[in-house]
Amino acid sequence: MNRNIVLGALLAGVSLAAQAAQFGPLTLSGFGKDEIDVSNNVGTVDNNRAMPPQCYGDAREVLPASRTPGSSQYCLPTSVGTVTAPSPMFQLTGNLHHEFDNGVKVEAVLTKRIRNGSNDIVGQNWFEKYVAVSYPSLGKLSVGTQLARAWSRQDGFSYPIGLSTAWSETGAGFGLFPDAVRFTSRMFYTPYGKLTLEATYATNHAFNTYTGPQVAGPAPTPRMLELFAQFSNHDNLIEFTFETSHGAGQSSWGKAPFVGASNLPVLTLNGTNYYDSLPRQSVAILEGDHWFTPQWMLTWGLRHSYWSGESTTCGYVNNVGNGQPGCLYPSGGFNYADALSGTTAYQPGYSASTNDFLLGLTHYRDLWTYTAGMVYLGRARTDNPTQWGQDNWAVITNLGLYRKLPEIYRNLSVYGGIGYVHFGHLGAPPLSMTSVTQFGGVNSWVSSHAESLTLGALVTF
Repeated sequence: MNRNIVLGALLAGVSLAAQAAQFGPLTLSGFGKDEIDVSNNVGTVDNNRAMPPQCYGDAREVLPASRTPGSSQYCLPTSVGTVTAPSPMFQLTGNLHHEFDNGVKVEAVLTKRIRNGSNDIVGQNWFEKYVAVSYPSLGKLSVGTQLARAWSRQDGFSYPIGLSTAWSETGAGFGLFPDAVRFTSRMFYTPYGKLTLEATYATNHAFNTYTGPQVAGPAPTPRMLELFAQFSNHDNLIEFTFETSHGAGQSSWGKAPFVGASNLPVLTLNGTNYYDSLPRQSVAILEGDHWFTPQWMLTWGLRHSYWSGESTTCGYVNNVGNGQPGCLYPSGGFNYADALSGTTAYQPGYSASTNDFLLGLTHYRDLWTYTAGMVYLGRARTDNPTQWGQDNWAVITNLGLYRKLPEIYRNLSVYGGIGYVHFGHLGAPPLSMTSVTQFGGVNSWVSSHAESLTLGALVTF
């Protein structure tokens, strides 16, 4: 039996026996779930016996080597088949807190999330690790490792309708701030509803990148400002998130940790130095829920993403044996073009922006929940002369069915979903996607569409 299935069953069993535990000032809570996805039209190799090798530094497979048969870097699939992928996950949060007689509350929060036996976010040992102090008439100040609102709130809207990967894990946002200071205001009451405002400043150390080793060269210090506003009344929940950053590793993985970029590359060609610019990106997200009745809810979202573009290169100012710039490892880059004439070591990056949309409908009926939703990832605006996916688009849809199982355990539910993904054309995926295989391994170079089936169980405690 697959070890991931066994792990998921064990985690679910532990969760079933547990409830949110209170030990004086310590509260323990979390969830466990196991999910199995079956997708067709998935790109494979060796007649469906394996997945294609990873194109390191070229997850979109746009460089010539990744698409040239016989090349050592060739990573396109050679066959198309149906793939089953289990995904067990477990999360545990400890909250140590104390409230003084004057209303001041202090707390320390530690969260660990494991997916498929390892950290859910690559290179990040803790999902949350922060201390906070709050006062009812002022607000809350938090310092430490915290989830970005751009990811956590997009996930909060899209996960219930089965579109978490399509919405919260795409676009120019970040998912986790390893080092952040956040201030959340008290709740303001207006004649139209309740309003909360928030600001977060995040940073990280230069060279703190999970893509490769430290090498000589000018490495930027990443810095981020995130603004968040939440408004609610009887019929609506509306949220706005804005992030602007520079110096971080650039990507369109909306769950990416806010870590340093690879060293800014420098290439000397015919006596001319070529420097990459400081990477910048931003995202603006407006999303919400509207309740027509207590049984019917509409979910919607609008998102604008911007990237300054970042080159990929093997030519750092770094001597390797023969005194020439060495290809220690390829920088991933973002929205880069073909190499400059006369070299294969420098592909300049170009700025780009996209608009994406979310729409969903939910119906509650006793123990049952029915959902339907779609995400549209739009074409990009860019001057990049190389086709990096800017002319492609994608529609991802899902029909979901959920049922609570109080007969077994009050916080247990099971769910299923039928999904469909359709690309505008074969080729590189839309810029809002982080890789060519983000949706169940379906490769937009060889499959224009695919269907999927998801079955899962979730227990919270």
